[in-house]
Amino acid sequence: MSGVIIIGSGHAGCNTAINLRRSGYKDNIMIFSIENELPYHRPPLSKKFFKGDISFEGILIKNESFYSDNNIQFKANSEIVEVNAKEKYLRTCSGDQYEFSCLVFATGSSSRVFSESVFPDIDIYYLRNIADVNNINILLKESKKPLLIGGGYIGLELAASMTEMGMPVSIIEQEERLLKRVTAPVMSEFYKDLHESRGVQIFCNQSIKTINKLDNEYEVLTSDGNSIKTDFIIAGIGAIPNDELAQEAGIKCKNGILVDQYCRTNIPYIFAAGDCANAFNDLYGFSMRVESVPSANAHAKVVTSSILGNEITNRELPWFWSDQYEFKLQMAGLSEGYDEIHIHGKIEENAFMACYGKEGSLIAVDSVNMPKNFNNYKKALANSMRLSMDLIKDPNFDPSSIFSASY
Repeated sequence: MSGVIIIGSGHAGCNTAINLRRSGYKDNIMIFSIENELPYHRPPLSKKFFKGDISFEGILIKNESFYSDNNIQFKANSEIVEVNAKEKYLRTCSGDQYEFSCLVFATGSSSRVFSESVFPDIDIYYLRNIADVNNINILLKESKKPLLIGGGYIGLELAASMTEMGMPVSIIEQEERLLKRVTAPVMSEFYKDLHESRGVQIFCNQSIKTINKLDNEYEVLTSDGNSIKTDFIIAGIGAIPNDELAQEAGIKCKNGILVDQYCRTNIPYIFAAGDCANAFNDLYGFSMRVESVPSANAHAKVVTSSILGNEITNRELPWFWSDQYEFKLQMAGLSEGYDEIHIHGKIEENAFMACYGKEGSLIAVDSVNMPKNFNNYKKALANSMRLSMDLIKDPNFDPSSIFSASY
């Protein structure tokens, strides 16, 4: 029986199935996953779940009975090896064949990894799914000095988690500052100071020259001549979209699976959502590939609308969050190309916002422990409101007035 087949069980794939059933879709729905587990929330993997503060049941998107109660077939441990777009069927690694009327790629992304030729015979671990977390946690029980390669979200969240677990952590970041690709120097400096105040050793603007294998540990030599001893290495050096299967099926890809504002590929009955999708964004007027849960959830709504014949488009404002220690970093909008920045609040009090301006208007905000103000700015940006930087810099301006008659 044909219907909707979803490849991938992350937020985009699972929520597409949920949304379809909630919207009254009656035909068959199948989710294929290469993982053994039911769909689960990904953000806790580097935080609460990693530390053991929450159980696996606590991160499930839906419990097992939900899928049977809603007639959603979930196929665990099922790799898709072929998609025949023209004949509308796919084939699993076991040789089973399934027909579809609509197909959704929600294949996510994979960790960018070092080539084996770069560091031969060196064990380097990556965190992308629950199996990675379980494996790393088992091995970390014997570790006395872990090393993280990469000072992005994953690296910093893991550094915070492992520090709270009582481990002495070091970070190597090849850029001159942490989080360089996503935030301003003032925010990078804040997080560097924060982690160093908790005992984390940070080596910025340094690449790894060699890793030497010793008896029970490694010696990592950096481009600045530093020697770092470690017995466990985890790398968080970015992610790449899982679009190989789509490419083989004749679907257009460029830094992910190319889709329009309706999340449709170049084949009208095939869609893509989540980390694997390079999607046209109506809010900005160009395509972008965003690796975030909010983006995946937004894509799932758009795909559902498109399958049902409605006309919701992708207008999601890119936004992110990161929990490190007791601090919540929230980011909204695209700050690239900003020409001014204003700090609202007080950095020394650990509650402040970086407001990015371009040509006199607000384009993005980064917030540390200021959720109410962040939400006001986020809502304004999502609604394409033009907020003057002169207004934002006014010490008497209250962000809560943006949506009141006083603004």
